[in-house]
Amino acid sequence: MDLGTDIVAIIIVVICLLPFIFIARGRKKREKKMLTSLEEVAKKDNCTVNDYDINAGFIIGIDHKQNQVFYYKNEEGVINQGSVNLTGIKKCKIATHTKAINAKNLKEYIVEGLDLKFIPRYNQDPEVSFTVYDSDLKVQLTGELQLAKKWETLINKKLLQFN
Repeated sequence: MDLGTDIVAIIIVVICLLPFIFIARGRKKREKKMLTSLEEVAKKDNCTVNDYDINAGFIIGIDHKQNQVFYYKNEEGVINQGSVNLTGIKKCKIATHTKAINAKNLKEYIVEGLDLKFIPRYNQDPEVSFTVYDSDLKVQLTGELQLAKKWETLINKKLLQFN
């Protein structure tokens, strides 16, 4: 090959890689913005985020020392955020909202929503839930169930310290 062919090949490779580079940079920027927003939620309770996970639409985190869980979601301009002090929680569980459909003599279920639900220790305290997935806002699940299961397990292990 000559120098001209090499230059053309390099230009083609660069042109093909540019969209992936811009997508990765945009994702990193969105993730950093979400983490900053979650840290602001934590600061309101004088906490810091020690551990967190980000999905396409939300971020969840925890302060292990203060036993506080934080949540931030910005879906189509609607901001949903909150925190839960685990010392007042008995159990964390995944609440799945499904819709039954009939398909060829079989009943199938479609997941319409997933929430991470915090059951309070005392009946007079309200339940708190964080929406992990809503089919009205997002067409299909993209790791939300796995993430919810991970956090359900992590939080319930943490709750064993108080029981």
